[in-house]
Amino acid sequence: MLAEIPTWHGRHRRPPAGLVKSQGDPIRAYYPYPNWGTWLTGDRRDGYPTINRKAQPMTTAYLNDITSLKPGAPITRGGVTLIPIFDPKQRGASIRIAGDELVVSELESPTVPELQVHNPTNHDLLIPAGRILSGGRQTRVVNVSIVVPAGARIVIPVSCVEAGRWSGRSGFFNSGRMASRRMRVAKQRSVKNSVDHHNTKRSAQGEVWNTISFELSSRGVNHEESLFLGVDDDLNHRSDRLAVVNDLIDNGVQADQVGVAVAHGDRILGVEVFPSSEALKASWEAIVRAAVIDADEFESQPQSVDAQAGIKALEDFLAEVARTGGTEAEGCGRGTEVHVETPRFVAHGLRVDGELIYCNAFVS
Repeated sequence: MLAEIPTWHGRHRRPPAGLVKSQGDPIRAYYPYPNWGTWLTGDRRDGYPTINRKAQPMTTAYLNDITSLKPGAPITRGGVTLIPIFDPKQRGASIRIAGDELVVSELESPTVPELQVHNPTNHDLLIPAGRILSGGRQTRVVNVSIVVPAGARIVIPVSCVEAGRWSGRSGFFNSGRMASRRMRVAKQRSVKNSVDHHNTKRSAQGEVWNTISFELSSRGVNHEESLFLGVDDDLNHRSDRLAVVNDLIDNGVQADQVGVAVAHGDRILGVEVFPSSEALKASWEAIVRAAVIDADEFESQPQSVDAQAGIKALEDFLAEVARTGGTEAEGCGRGTEVHVETPRFVAHGLRVDGELIYCNAFVS
């Protein structure tokens, strides 16, 4: 049973200090659920960039350059097929994946859908959408991809993935894990809706919780706090599936590989592309573990896939994503976000200095 929504979501909660419009009036926005009012940030003040920015709903195919990516030969283990994606250009190679050097904490007045992050380094850090942040008052998942500039302190939009807890310390650590495909689809659909209709980057929290409940119950996992990471912990106790994880991790990231597609046979399930091979390597274990977890939804376990059929399926999927219109919105840190949603798939990208440095796409 999901925990009762605590009183800190009350409609009359004051916004954190400094997060107000330049005129001194706070911006008000609401969750897509009754009585889920929450304050959003306003103009840049004290290092906090606004989250409540005006999106540009369009039908422009903002991800059309992903067709320049080159698929490689598939590898299949235990019913999980990974297809490498190459780009010798290595766009945004100077941007690193955020690790434990990124300081993540609750706001001064904690609230579920927002956290603050500080990049104390002298280089930009990328937080990919779907990254799970452990600790704080409850574990969260990042709603959109964010490049945190060197030295910056910003507020980021997140969703709760631990419904039964609201206690603990302010600090977080990198869990080294990503959300499941099912959760990312649900989250990205509702974030796209919020961007289009409410000019926010909030998810439908209830849908995220329902997805987590399904992920746990479908595997017979009982977790007192309804923590999504209980699914990942369960994987550690399944020796046959853990062997698949270790085998795929050991295969590693190839030279000039910047992304990977996950498939069941020659059916593409998801794609994730990073700014460089080093950035992909930093996320490799999390991607592999999520892929093996997602494979639970299929009864069959194909042991191989025809290479040409797999590559053709991926090229067709990339072309479909590339020609689909979406919404462009200013990023929480550097760059511009792209949000795409159709009945068949969701996609999300982040451009920095005109280059597409991160994107994902997941089939429903």
